[in-house]
Parts: sequence; structure tokens; C-alpha cells
Amino acid sequence: MKEEAILAYRDEAEVLDILEKVSRCVVNISTIRLIQNIFYQVLPVKGMGSGTIISSEGYILTNNHVVEGAERIAVTLWNGEVLEGRLVGTCAIHDMSVAKVDRADLPSAELGDSDKLRIGF
Repeated sequence: MKEEAILAYRDEAEVLDILEKVSRCVVNISTIRLIQNIFYQVLPVKGMGSGTIISSEGYILTNNHVVEGAERIAVTLWNGEVLEGRLVGTCAIHDMSVAKVDRADLPSAELGDSDKLRIGF
């Protein structure tokens, strides 16, 4: 039992280290899409999702369904700062998109090798 507790603590410490490292790289993404209703009125529809900063130059990886068709993309950083984003690439088949904000000093997450993933981590 004692050995299991030590292992659990070590795993917990590892997770906390990872969270500390990447938490500033996670952003909120707010979007506005324009839709036309049955009366031909154009109405704004708000959307929301998340993304991960993958480059200190401001590139953000997110899901395509979060930003698809967006007229406006707003990115909220860990500190509450809101930046205007723009879409730079999409892949609807894989539901992935890349957005960009005009900042060059952002923390970025290191992408890993999915072949090295283990169940539960």
C-alpha cells in the first residue's frame, strides 16, 4: 500500500509539473458568425472554444468546428488579455485549424509524439 501511495504521489507531481508548464498556453477562443434567418435578416451568433498556443509567434491550434465560418475571432490569454485572431489554415476532415494573433512573445506548448502516448496519461 505504501508503494502505491508513493507512485500515486509521483504521478500527481508529474501531472502538476505538466499543468504548470502548459497552463499559460491554453487560450479561450470566442467567435462571431453571421447567419441569415428565414426573414433574410443577418444575425450574429456567438461561439466559444479553446485552443493551444503552439508557437511563440502567436500560432494557435484549435478545432475547425470552433472557428469555421467565423467573421471574428477573439483570443483570450491566461492573463485576461484579449487579442484579435485570424484564421490561417483549416482541415475540416481532421477538425483542425490554425489561428494567428499578432504577438511574438507568447509561451507555447511543445507538441509531443502521439506514438508515445500511454493510456491514462
